[in-house]
Amino acid sequence: MPPKTDSLFRWIEEREHHDSSISPWGRVLDAGTGRHSLSWLLHGGVSSLIEEVVAVTGEKPLANDLSAEYDPSKTPHATPFKVHAGNWQNATFLSNEKPFDIIIADYLVGAIEGFAPYYQDQICDRLEKLLAPGGRIYLVGLQPLSESQTPAGSSDAEIEAGKLIQEVARTRDACLLLAGRRCYREYPIEWSQRQLEKVGLEVTNSVRLTNVYGRSAITRQLEVGRRHIPLFWDPVLAGHMQQALDCVDERLEEEFGSGALPKEEQRRIRFGFDYVIAARKPAQA
Repeated sequence: MPPKTDSLFRWIEEREHHDSSISPWGRVLDAGTGRHSLSWLLHGGVSSLIEEVVAVTGEKPLANDLSAEYDPSKTPHATPFKVHAGNWQNATFLSNEKPFDIIIADYLVGAIEGFAPYYQDQICDRLEKLLAPGGRIYLVGLQPLSESQTPAGSSDAEIEAGKLIQEVARTRDACLLLAGRRCYREYPIEWSQRQLEKVGLEVTNSVRLTNVYGRSAITRQLEVGRRHIPLFWDPVLAGHMQQALDCVDERLEEEFGSGALPKEEQRRIRFGFDYVIAARKPAQA
């Protein structure tokens, strides 16, 4: 049985299906790859439409693991597949690849900070050069939590819960920075659309899908912070940060209930959104 397609990927499939002039997907570049997107492309319902998948990661060990896990012999249609490990700042990276018909940039802009900091404003130009004339790009992103809010008509309690989610994100990022690590740097949908248009791509559609947060999802972000506390240079500061995380965790318990509750019994709120922007490269005259 193919894996369940999430809402963002399903929207991409619908956009492709909506264009009656397009049937096969051709060569696909998974520009910020991971198991989630590869399972969709190589095991999902669209896999029969794909000629080849080329994936990119900044981590060589991950590239080796993915090459083995998604070897054509292990996928339903034996789709040709290869993974490149490299850095988008390298001007020759992927220079030997033929143009792609579709590029999936799945949370790529936010993740770049860890591998190519301050390169976010250049990535769309790099991707545009890899796209065949008439090719399509789908840029998936998370609206920054600092710019997010609960939907119109939310209760005061839901608004306060949304503020707590933002505090968890700020505390997590503080832990990463104090540990000497870089945080993901998400960008608003308006910024992403401007970058696509600046490089000559035609934005054809977009969607915003509201996120729903429960205790488990929020706690995972808090645990990211906890894992970085041992990397602090100052043990006193580490102790105070551990106490701060414990306090936030107690507030989460009050607001969302026990993390031991089954997922379906946990309180959930709608807050912020993920987005997909669809864009096309003009066909040659």
